Amino acid sequence: MMKTQRDAHQQKWIRHFENNRLHRPEPDWNAPFHMEEKKRRALAWSLAEYQLGDGGGPCRLIARDAESYRQSSPYTQMVTDHWFREEAEHSRLLSGAVQRLSGTFVTDTFAFRQFQRVRRLMGAQFEMLVLLQVEIISTVYYRIIRKHCGDEPIAAMCRLILRDESGHVSYHRDRLCQDHPGGWNLLQRAWFYFLGYACATVLWLGHGWALRALGMRDGDFVAQVHRGLTSFVRAVVRRTSAVSAGFISPASAKTDPIPAS
Repeated sequence: MMKTQRDAHQQKWIRHFENNRLHRPEPDWNAPFHMEEKKRRALAWSLAEYQLGDGGGPCRLIARDAESYRQSSPYTQMVTDHWFREEAEHSRLLSGAVQRLSGTFVTDTFAFRQFQRVRRLMGAQFEMLVLLQVEIISTVYYRIIRKHCGDEPIAAMCRLILRDESGHVSYHRDRLCQDHPGGWNLLQRAWFYFLGYACATVLWLGHGWALRALGMRDGDFVAQVHRGLTSFVRAVVRRTSAVSAGFISPASAKTDPIPAS
């Protein structure tokens, strides 16, 4: 029964990713461009670094047991491939934004190498948990860019990526609810917050100056990160509580993306 429910859950998200490939309006990269030079340099540098990490590197699971995880069922392989295909699309969009800003593409950084090393050393489940944290923190990043960039094509790119990220976060929420139908204990919640704030710290150390140069107010980043992590934990609690009470089943739950705005 558990395998049947898991397959139904994965089929639901395969349909989501397939549908999400449709109706993807391309930003008008050729629209007139006007931006203060200091702001342009900061945004170009930041988006170029993000392009490397957000699908520009190895756009697949790379943990030591990644293939074992992917091959655990045909549906697992399909949904994982669909997810990373969408991440590769984000890298393509970011490339368009870097070119619009006359930026220089980044092919490697020390932080990127260390991130890949951590992903390889740990198991696939841990890698996916870390990538979930990156999705949540990326949502904050793209919201700030959308709000402060002052350029409609780049804002349109952010809106499209945020739509996708909303689905990614919800996919991981449902996956974790499948793995932990009884919910998370206090230690698991603490571990989740620890990883989330660690990822947020890494992003802030690398991109905080650029976000401030765009006009972000001090405190906005931390506040939004906290809201994103707390919202996710509460969503897991609500979903697992509803399943435990018999109000919904893991297999029949509707696709319910967490809002991107």
